[in-house]
Amino acid sequence: MAEAGSNGKDRGMTSKEAFENPPPGPSSGSSNLSVNSKSDVSGRAQEVSMAKGYWVSVYPAISDPEGLTAYNELAGLAVRAGGGRVLSNFGRVVAHEAGITERVVLIEFDSFEQAVAAYESEAYQKALVALPDGFERDFRIIEGID
Repeated sequence: MAEAGSNGKDRGMTSKEAFENPPPGPSSGSSNLSVNSKSDVSGRAQEVSMAKGYWVSVYPAISDPEGLTAYNELAGLAVRAGGGRVLSNFGRVVAHEAGITERVVLIEFDSFEQAVAAYESEAYQKALVALPDGFERDFRIIEGID
């Protein structure tokens, strides 16, 4: 089939094939990352990629919002300590396809590595312990393009 666009459906692929064979992008060898330079010890410029990192959390259902109070307080402290900035929290959601209209939280970090380190930090691990029993969410750490 002719490739009409950049997603798998336009190329006649199944969802699984489209996921396993994404269109060319930063993860397939090309680089669209913003690049800054800094000097090494000898004074020569080195390129440093500045792809941001993001936490994306989708909450399928929140039956007891008050039960999240302790988690929210601890997680907020851990995110700020880790250099994170909340971009979206309790905002409006329009869901399409298999999406849900429940709470979505988006947090930005200066780098993917910083986002991973913040999740793995002792402070955030304490916040995770404060999540109520049976609590469910879809949590991902993703790398941005720039």
